[in-house]
Amino acid sequence: MKTIPANELQTNLDAVLNSSQGERILISREGKPCAVLVGIQDYDAEDLQLATSPDFWLLIRQRRAEGASLPLAEVEAQLKNRRRKSGGQRSATRKPRPHQ
Repeated sequence: MKTIPANELQTNLDAVLNSSQGERILISREGKPCAVLVGIQDYDAEDLQLATSPDFWLLIRQRRAEGASLPLAEVEAQLKNRRRKSGGQRSATRKPRPHQ
């Protein structure tokens, strides 16, 4: 994480915004952290809505606390098997939604 003083943010806004797309930027005021700038250039509307939804993050915390998760390798293997069975056809415009 890169740290910059607030006055540098004001004088180099475009460069700082560009930099924030690849890494988080900690903004300091008088040597003390005051904000974090996170680039969202590659987010879509659904990503932004979920990232800022307290209900979504509550659901995530609850599911993690249940402990009934699958290792990523197992999920990937299951998806691979499903694709084989369905012929690998999937709509390019449809995005998977989180389970509720």
